[in-house]
Amino acid sequence: MKAQQAKPKILHLTTEKKLSVLARKLGLKYVQIRPGMIRPEFFEKIPVELAAKLGVAPVGLTDNILTIAISDPLDLELDSKLVDAVSCEIDIVVAEAKQITEALRQSESSKKILSNVGQEFAVQVVREGREGEEQVIDLQTIQGQSGIVRLTNSILMAGMEKQVSDIHLESQEPGLEVKYRIDGVLYPAMDQIDVQHRSELISRIKILADLDIAEQRIPQDGRFKLRFENRDVDFRVSVLPTPFGEDVVIRILDKAAVARFGTSLTLDDLGLGDKDIEVLRKSAREPYGLVLVTGPTGSGKTTTLYSMLSELSTGEEKIITVEDPIEYRLPGIVQVAVNEKKKLTFASGLRSILRHDPDKIMIGEIRDINTAEIAIQAALTGHLVFASVHANTAFDVISRFTHWGVDRHDFVTSLNSIVAQRLLRLNCRHCLDDQLIPVAELEGSGLPISKINEANWKYGKGCPSCHGTGYSGRVGVMEHLKISAEMAELLVRRASLTELKQAASTQNMRTIRQAALELAIAGRTTLAEVNRVTFSEQA
Repeated sequence: MKAQQAKPKILHLTTEKKLSVLARKLGLKYVQIRPGMIRPEFFEKIPVELAAKLGVAPVGLTDNILTIAISDPLDLELDSKLVDAVSCEIDIVVAEAKQITEALRQSESSKKILSNVGQEFAVQVVREGREGEEQVIDLQTIQGQSGIVRLTNSILMAGMEKQVSDIHLESQEPGLEVKYRIDGVLYPAMDQIDVQHRSELISRIKILADLDIAEQRIPQDGRFKLRFENRDVDFRVSVLPTPFGEDVVIRILDKAAVARFGTSLTLDDLGLGDKDIEVLRKSAREPYGLVLVTGPTGSGKTTTLYSMLSELSTGEEKIITVEDPIEYRLPGIVQVAVNEKKKLTFASGLRSILRHDPDKIMIGEIRDINTAEIAIQAALTGHLVFASVHANTAFDVISRFTHWGVDRHDFVTSLNSIVAQRLLRLNCRHCLDDQLIPVAELEGSGLPISKINEANWKYGKGCPSCHGTGYSGRVGVMEHLKISAEMAELLVRRASLTELKQAASTQNMRTIRQAALELAIAGRTTLAEVNRVTFSEQA
């Protein structure tokens, strides 16, 4: 354990910077505690109740050395308390008190629910009755509180606590693997579940989603809503048959996940570059037209759209959204949820919205020609319409609309801009180190020699702060296709993709690949991460 030094003269440790400076002066490491960083097995070395009492958090365990985060490195009595309490050698790091408190809250829940399935949880299923009324169903009424029921609850609740985007239940020959997708990457959530419990666990998920538990030969899709700690969380379930049983993927849509931004989510909160923010703000302030945001599932499209709308919500204009489902609640904005059972689709909802005298409209997703045509007509009749579309690049969006068969002239006339985006993991700044990349890999990256020579290649070696991944946090990378007069003319006459890209380059359009490579050159991410989320053909 590192010895404490004399107290430096710092009166108030109110900011991350001051705490970081204090830690450095004491010869200690400052860390930021991330979701999933604390594992249940750490509490075998220090009881969770004692950690909460002392205000510390175990954040790493290597070679029987337990790394413990504390918030007040000037508390000399804490050292002796930890030495007496912990059953192995310890190493001290420093973290903010609020991060330690939040990590303990999450880890205590995770430890209890993953290692003690006998724990009771106040979780309720919220379903819709035949007349559209809300029905709150206690989980005990669906099935007795068996170990499988509590284990299912634990997996779902641990996912919410860790703010995962998806839960994967993968059927293997020896058992069931449970994985969480965090920051776009899958991580094991717990030990493999024995094969004898596989069918019971999957049946439990299907019961919650109101699916047919007897049908195991065809794919099934469903959804359910849980009410937990006075908040509703939506889950979308996809079941797929495999040779060893059924695989299940559960997408978590937690409206409270954006609470860290407060009630005023803005573009500045997204960590984007200044040029990207400037282009998005300009697009959001146009008087009318169609603004499309595209990218694969989980690329942050909805968050970008919400941040643009939030900045427009001044009370002077009426803003209405139609979504499936409503992911974030935004004050001052009318939000409508798609409901297929009530025949409220994107298209029908959009038609109704247009009769409510809106100034700005947001469509959660354009999926078909009906929604696309109504969105185009709304843009042509003086409304500013924001929408997301599933496509890989800005140019792919044009092909998507053309494939649907919309009127090309109307589409191009209504279109203001297309934004394509991805989320890129950033290097952990606590374990950052220089990286040597093979010449062949550099040459295949699409970078000119001048860029390769000036690059500052970095990578994260892996540490407790980043849960050993080398990455911490994500940032959006974007490409913006502005529909200028020249570009509109090319689109109307169905110019080739090569001509479109040449015209875009004259407008200084930067592709997603180029934006991502710039981050790698600056040492903020790795070339491997760039190659994971972008195609070299995009350079």
